[in-house]
Amino acid sequence: MSKQVIVLAPNIHPDRPRRKFLPILSLFVTVPLLAPIVLDAASLCYGQWCELLGSPVDIRTPTLDAISERVAEVREEVKYHISSRFHRVPWNPRVVLMIAFAVMLVAIIMLRL
Repeated sequence: MSKQVIVLAPNIHPDRPRRKFLPILSLFVTVPLLAPIVLDAASLCYGQWCELLGSPVDIRTPTLDAISERVAEVREEVKYHISSRFHRVPWNPRVVLMIAFAVMLVAIIMLRL
């Protein structure tokens, strides 16, 4: 005797074909953008290994140097704009201590979660 299979819930929505266009496009966009950074990082690793093995090597990393210069410029700009606001405000120790206490409470709560 053969048992018949009972289909309780047929697949109403047929399987859609997976889109392969978006992952391929993202690879074509991200690989050229990240290639100079990866190349500089690999040259740094190579230079470290050569130094470790005793042969000095001159390593040039223009991409990482440019990134670090831009980060330093942004840091200086932010520091200038923020510090200029604090130098104009008269300091009231009571307000400063209350703000510091509130920030510490928020930090403690965030660490507990």
